[in-house]
Amino acid sequence: MEIDYINGSRTDKKFWISISKYQMEIVKRLNAKLNVIEYNSLMPLRSDSYENKSLKFITDIGKKTLKTIDKYRYIHTVKNEVKEGNIKHITSQGFAYILNSIKLENNIVTCYDIIPWVYDKDRSSIWKENMKGLGLADIIITISKFSKEEIMKYLDYPEERIRIVYPAVDHSIYYENRDKKILSKLNISNDQKVVLYVGSETSRQNVPVLIKAFAQLKKKIPGIKMVKIGESQGYRGRENILKLIKDFHLQEDVIFVGYIPEEDMPKWYNAADILVYPCAYAGFGLPPLEAMACGTPVITSNTTSLPEVVGDAGIMIDPQDIELMADKMHDVLTNDTLKDNMINKGLKRAKIFNWDKSAHKTLNIYREFL
Repeated sequence: MEIDYINGSRTDKKFWISISKYQMEIVKRLNAKLNVIEYNSLMPLRSDSYENKSLKFITDIGKKTLKTIDKYRYIHTVKNEVKEGNIKHITSQGFAYILNSIKLENNIVTCYDIIPWVYDKDRSSIWKENMKGLGLADIIITISKFSKEEIMKYLDYPEERIRIVYPAVDHSIYYENRDKKILSKLNISNDQKVVLYVGSETSRQNVPVLIKAFAQLKKKIPGIKMVKIGESQGYRGRENILKLIKDFHLQEDVIFVGYIPEEDMPKWYNAADILVYPCAYAGFGLPPLEAMACGTPVITSNTTSLPEVVGDAGIMIDPQDIELMADKMHDVLTNDTLKDNMINKGLKRAKIFNWDKSAHKTLNIYREFL
């Protein structure tokens, strides 16, 4: 069995929260021969935040042009490199447009989510083509029951052709090893409580709500700090959040760390007293799972896929409820019995999600075509 692995742009970088991570973790565990079909993208791999409106407008035009060129280059590459008789696996919904131009027999598309279409209301030509291409897939792999329901709803795609393969945790990297040493890089002492947020600053992540809840929490726990890991990835996202931080006089209390290599991420999870992930719309949500695997209590949203991730191990709340978020953070940080119970449940919950299991499920989906 050989798979034409249509994997998009070539990269040696393994981001800790990305599509590429999901595919890399599964690929290294697959017992299958892969004909990897990639290309060298003209687009930068990482999203940038542009605070100047004129610069953003010019940059958006440039990005749109490069995306269009990349699209046609990749269609040409795939057409020339696929092999007759191979199973065709398009590894992201962002390349589903290929199915509109090339007839690929025995094809699979991995669709993590349709956030641009549903949440961002993106009706650009590329997303119209991706949605049309998804409808042509023989099988769609997705990463949660929630995403499966969204695909069925917005694509009118038959349920019997959707397979769920959950993301997971590498338990050899993400495990309980409580140690606050890494916080000394930020001049945070061992006796200070730390709220951790991992993710971008795009609107669906609800970072402003978290900042407001943190401001309320700080009135009860004066020495507490909030650490934010991850790049902005949104126009004016950082600017608006910095203004909010200034308005609440939190300049010394909310610390932006930026990008962290994956090998260092477990240290940050293990150093935090709590992870808060107030995302309003998520296809899955790796940060809560990785935090639980490291023995960090989790508060997250009661919406979209996040209940599938945390189960009864975390506290789930309305992601717009500032007062409740502040109250629940205070409860976890001041109630050792509650905290210990959440840690134990989280460690047990995280064990359910295993990359070996995900790779095995993927291999069984390939076998459906044999």
